[in-house]
Amino acid sequence: MDKNDAINIWGYPFSNRIKEKLELRIMKRGERILGAGEPIDGLYLLVEGRYYVTTQEVTGKELLLRYCHPPAILGDIEIFQSCPVQSDCIADRECTFLWIPLAVYRNDLQQDAAFCQLLLKELSFKLQTCTVSSRVNALSSVATRLAAYLCTIATDENYTHYMSTTNLTDIASLIGTTKRHLNRVLKDWVELNIVERSEEGISILDWQQIEGISEGIRYE
Repeated sequence: MDKNDAINIWGYPFSNRIKEKLELRIMKRGERILGAGEPIDGLYLLVEGRYYVTTQEVTGKELLLRYCHPPAILGDIEIFQSCPVQSDCIADRECTFLWIPLAVYRNDLQQDAAFCQLLLKELSFKLQTCTVSSRVNALSSVATRLAAYLCTIATDENYTHYMSTTNLTDIASLIGTTKRHLNRVLKDWVELNIVERSEEGISILDWQQIEGISEGIRYE
C-alpha cells in the first residue's frame, strides 16, 4: 500500500500541500505504537491491521481495554486534552497508519470543520463503548456479562471490531473479570449442555439459553 491508497481509504480530501507532509508508518506485530506517558507527536489513522489498547493498574497488572480495526484513530484524545499518551497501544498484527504530524494538524486541519467531524465521530464512538462497557461490567453478573459479550460479537459488526478475541484471558479483561471466573461459568454451561469445549475452542450449543442468560444486555 502506498500513501495515496491510505489516503483514499480514509476518504478525506487532503490538499496536495498537506499530502506531501503525511507519512505511512508500519508497525510489526508486537511493536509498541504509543506508550503511556509519552508525548503525542501526531494523529495515527489506522488503514490496515489491528492493535490493542492496555492500561496498567497500580498493582502492575495490565488491563486490556479494547481491540481496534480500521477505521480507528490514535492521538485524538491526547491532542484535544493536551496531555501525554494515556494508554499503551500495541500492534496485534502488522499495522499500517497514515500519520499526520502534530504541526500539520494544528496549522492546517484544526479549524477544518470536515476533519473535526471525522475526529468527533471517533471520539463519540470511544465514549459510547467505554460508557456501555463500564455500565454492563458494574451491574451484571459474570455469567450475564459473558453471555452479553457472546451475543454482541455475534450480531454487531461494529462492536466485534473492538471486542472480538478468542483468548479467554483477554475476554475476561474486556468484561471486567478473571479467567478463573470465566472457567467456572463455562464449566456450568458445559454441564447444562449450553456450550461444548474442545481443544479448538468453545462451541455454542444453545443460543436461546445464552440469550436468556444475557438478559437482553449488549455491549452496544
